Amino acid sequence: MKNDALQHLLDHAIRRALDKLQHSADSAAIVDLYLFPNPEAGEFTVLDDEDHILEKIPVDVWQEQFDTMDTEAELKNCEVLLKEIVNRIQEEALLDRLNIMKPFSVLMVDEEMEVLSELLLLDDEQCLIDDNFLKYMDEELDDFFKKLMSDI
Repeated sequence: MKNDALQHLLDHAIRRALDKLQHSADSAAIVDLYLFPNPEAGEFTVLDDEDHILEKIPVDVWQEQFDTMDTEAELKNCEVLLKEIVNRIQEEALLDRLNIMKPFSVLMVDEEMEVLSELLLLDDEQCLIDDNFLKYMDEELDDFFKKLMSDI
């Protein structure tokens, strides 16, 4: 239940930020969108690529559980939720309504704006490869190499 409420809250904040970007009169093309979950402060912030705050909301779940919360675990959980939200937003073509310049990234960042995770990359020339795909390919190549070397 906690994850559903958190996911709904984060989804709503991101959509409001995208709506602000879409209806901004002076909206220059953006190349990055930053999502800053801050469980320690009990806040979630969405920023554009010039570090302007588009949306900042309190997260009651984080504020209530501050004393007992494992921040690292909460950030990992938040990363999974944000990937789901961003992928859903992409599937709904909401990003197509914005003035974006490719390559365009949606990034999860910390308080120093260091990238914790790349949640989405839109680029006409490059394709982002999932870690599971790389692991699978590594195993396939290892099997191929073993078979190849066994024939020698």
